[in-house]
Amino acid sequence: MQKDWKSAQEELNIGNVFPKMGRPEMEDKNGIGVAVVMLHTSKRKGRYGDHLQVETIRKTATWYMNAYTAITEEDDGTLFASDDKTMFASSSPTRTKWFQRFQLGMKRRMGVTRKQDEAINSEQVLALLETGEHYWKLAADAQEKRRIANIMAFVVIGYGASLRGEEVPLASIKGLNEFWKESMSRGLLMVTLRGKFKGEDNLRWHLVPIVDVRAAASKCHVDGVEEGPLFVNEAGKQARLSDYNSDFQMFITQARERHPKVFSSKVEVEDYNLRRSLRRGSTTQAHNNGVPASTIELINRWRKKEAAKGAEPGLAMRQRLRVDFIGHEEEILSGSLPNGRGLCTGLVTDCKNTALMIISKWREKSGSTSPIGNYRDKALRYGVSLRAD
Repeated sequence: MQKDWKSAQEELNIGNVFPKMGRPEMEDKNGIGVAVVMLHTSKRKGRYGDHLQVETIRKTATWYMNAYTAITEEDDGTLFASDDKTMFASSSPTRTKWFQRFQLGMKRRMGVTRKQDEAINSEQVLALLETGEHYWKLAADAQEKRRIANIMAFVVIGYGASLRGEEVPLASIKGLNEFWKESMSRGLLMVTLRGKFKGEDNLRWHLVPIVDVRAAASKCHVDGVEEGPLFVNEAGKQARLSDYNSDFQMFITQARERHPKVFSSKVEVEDYNLRRSLRRGSTTQAHNNGVPASTIELINRWRKKEAAKGAEPGLAMRQRLRVDFIGHEEEILSGSLPNGRGLCTGLVTDCKNTALMIISKWREKSGSTSPIGNYRDKALRYGVSLRAD
């Protein structure tokens, strides 16, 4: 830079092209103060290390940005807006180029330590279920039996369907009852989940079949309740993952004592968690059994961001199966259900038979004598149309 500037000054009369350096007032416009606060915050002891991780420290910049906007009452101008993302202009010091480079440099220097849940394999799941069966028989009161049954049902559904831990409590009693007889006669259990899933913005249904779980499923009682979540807490509200994790680790400890050859003695019990142990174990088991990667990604509802082509990552269009008939049989038969209204999206292996089965049930309840063929077109149109939401 000095060589270029000196050479140009000797031959050209262009004057000083640089702005005047220095400012008459002292001001932090690049967020150096916030950066110092973040570095000081990082000195606190973390859960798994001597200091906090970058993902925890960056929350400091977030709360500062929120406080700055609220205090200054800054009216951000919209720079870009789309259906799923909006960008705003901001004068906050944490949005400067220097501060962004500081955060990147801090992450590279500190590194990222990931503490992943230990995967649980099929032998360990069977040992866990055997342990639960043993203590279920020894339990004296119904409440203790319910607690054990909830944990074992959580394990069966989470591992068999390769679900994230927070997705299992979304299981619905109404959906299970709807498909119970039909699915169990075919040697599978259709797990119906209703809620908001990772990578999705709206509430929706997912139907996930689990094969050969009759023995475990036969012990899932709902005490005559026909609607609501399958997993509930003491207050009768939908349970959370944290309501079962400590009991899960307790049964892991007991299963290790009863089946010491199945569990590794070098793995701590605290490394097993309902959040990801079941899903990681199910995925690993499928990979070891030679299941194609495309099938694993389909079941786990994975999709690379690069392949989404601007869309929100999720299931590909051909993998999104519309099942719009649950609880809307009368609307379907009358033609009043608008085409394209999505109530349920999932992996259903035999949608035509499922749609006609629900129509048959409705005819039995309503006493209709019209041939089922009269409803076939509407059932297939609203029940199994291959359309992306």
